[in-house]
Amino acid sequence: MKSYLQLTIATIFASSLMINCHAANHQELTDTTNPKSISSTVNSATSASAASQNNESFSRGKFIGHWKGKLSVSKNQSIEFVFNIENSESGLVATLDVPAQNQFGLQFDSVSQIGNGITLVLNAAGIHYEGTLEENTIQGVYQQGSFSAPVDLVKTQAKVTRQAKPQDPSPTPRYTVEQVSFANEKEGHMLAGTLFVPQRPFTHTAIILSGSGPTQRDGDIVGHKLYAVLADLLTKKGIAVLRFDDRGVGESGGQYATATSEDFANDANAALNFLKHHEPVASSKIGYIGHSEGSLIAAIALANKKNTSADFFISLAGPGTTGGEVLIDQSYLIQKMRGVPSSELEKDDKLQRKLIQAVAQNNANEDIKALMTSAGIPASQQDAQLSQLTSVWMQYFIKTDPKNYLQKLSLPVFAVHGAKDLQVPVRQNIDGFMQSINKQWLTYKIYPNLNHLLQPADKGLPEEYAAISTTVSPEVVEDISLWLAQQ
Repeated sequence: MKSYLQLTIATIFASSLMINCHAANHQELTDTTNPKSISSTVNSATSASAASQNNESFSRGKFIGHWKGKLSVSKNQSIEFVFNIENSESGLVATLDVPAQNQFGLQFDSVSQIGNGITLVLNAAGIHYEGTLEENTIQGVYQQGSFSAPVDLVKTQAKVTRQAKPQDPSPTPRYTVEQVSFANEKEGHMLAGTLFVPQRPFTHTAIILSGSGPTQRDGDIVGHKLYAVLADLLTKKGIAVLRFDDRGVGESGGQYATATSEDFANDANAALNFLKHHEPVASSKIGYIGHSEGSLIAAIALANKKNTSADFFISLAGPGTTGGEVLIDQSYLIQKMRGVPSSELEKDDKLQRKLIQAVAQNNANEDIKALMTSAGIPASQQDAQLSQLTSVWMQYFIKTDPKNYLQKLSLPVFAVHGAKDLQVPVRQNIDGFMQSINKQWLTYKIYPNLNHLLQPADKGLPEEYAAISTTVSPEVVEDISLWLAQQ
């Protein structure tokens, strides 16, 4: 989940809690530029063509390397990042690192270069950078949605790499690893993922559904590989697990930017239908494990009984109230835990509620900007915040009440929540499950010291996530395993 007023351009690089540009994907990128030699062969001599090729190769070579830049979001906030540009058989490819947020290898969808100009695009996060190489500096403009700012890049020799975490899966696991792809036949795109299968007899298969933001199958969140670790630990306990790239992310097709939770539910159903016909898991009991927004996605998928027949549902830190209420509570609790004075906290809470209500009631953009102006939000920041607030995904999320779907469920449900979760606060959201699901189906457990990622935490603040060595609590994994064994 992400708090919309906290969602600065800087945090857009981060995780499912901020926007999971955790799109360290496996997609091969291509240089869309036509080589000069092709366009010049008709009217040029062979020597001229060769010279053109050499010039193109030479200019391309100047871009290869690690380029560091600093994005200024406001007078008091900036963030450093690195573009890693490499050459491939098809042209230049690039990835994005944000070391301060422990994000590495976010892969650009396209890199095009003509002469000393270069353009990089990361569609899922709406990032577009266009620059010109002048001597040893790329001078350019960074854009994300309606936000834009000049950003110059300078070459650096050092490449910062992700530090391994204690629970990272072994490169030589003692279970079967299968790369799979399956179709969302309703919308006509393919989805790609990884299936872990125990090498001993098993009875259950889980489909992991990711939290908000463009997410690839490993769930790269501020240096952790949340879903890869969860899948690994569960498979070691005899549970098969499928996780897959979000549509439009990594190796999956489809469009991410215009998708809502309902669209992602179609992808979830596609995964379920695939597994029900895929050996060796077809004869097992198959269900969903939804984390954060993934829990809402699972509830929507399960409520559509015409297209699904899952056997169980496990909610990890899932919402039980409207998205609008989640965002209001999230913002208030996080700022309170950060020590924001009560007078400022009250003022911001009133603004949050007005803005959420305005979006929920489909107020005009001009009315929403007027609210921002009255609250003292600078005009230079309003377009970016308005773009976030009125996106297709955000409008759907704010207006949607999970209880409308949860009350339709008639299958075993295990709702897991951390008491230190400040993003989807435990009490009101667990209450949503308890109010909606028949007692015969619902089991729930609240873990006193766990945060939104189900890590042992101090205060539960998002800025703590990266420094915690544990990716996911072993106690949660054990409880999931024991619960499934009873179903």
